[in-house]
Amino acid sequence: MEQVRSYMQSGELYAYSASADTDQVAGVVLAIPVEQDTVELKAVAVDRQLQGRGIGKLMLQRVLEDIRASGVKRVLVGTANAGIGQLAFYQKAGFRLLRIERDFFSPERGYPENMEDNGIRLRDMVWMDLVYPTAT
Repeated sequence: MEQVRSYMQSGELYAYSASADTDQVAGVVLAIPVEQDTVELKAVAVDRQLQGRGIGKLMLQRVLEDIRASGVKRVLVGTANAGIGQLAFYQKAGFRLLRIERDFFSPERGYPENMEDNGIRLRDMVWMDLVYPTAT
C-alpha cells in the first residue's frame, strides 16, 4: 500500500524471531519519531500463522521498554475504528484513547472505498497514546 511505502524507510524497525533457533521473522514494529520526546508506532504486525501465541504482546513490551530507555516520553499509535482486537491489544498494553480522526480511511487518502473489518466499515483513525511518568 502506498501509505506504508511512504514511511517504511524512516524510524527504527524492530523485527522479532519466532524462536531463538530460527531466523523466521515473527513480527515487526516500526517506531518513527514525530516530535521531541514522542514516537509513533507504525506497522505493528505479527505473521498471521503465529498470531494468538503472545508474540505480539511480548514484541510490543520489548519495543516499549527500548523506547522508554532511549528517553522517549510519549508513544502514539493509530488504528482503525473497526480494529476491535487492536483497540483491546493497545489498551491492555497501557495505551489510552486520545482522539478520533474522522474519515481517515478515504479514497482521497488512497484507501479503497468500503473497507471492512469485523463487519464494521473502516472510516476513522482512533489515536491512542502511552505517556511515561516523569521522575520527580
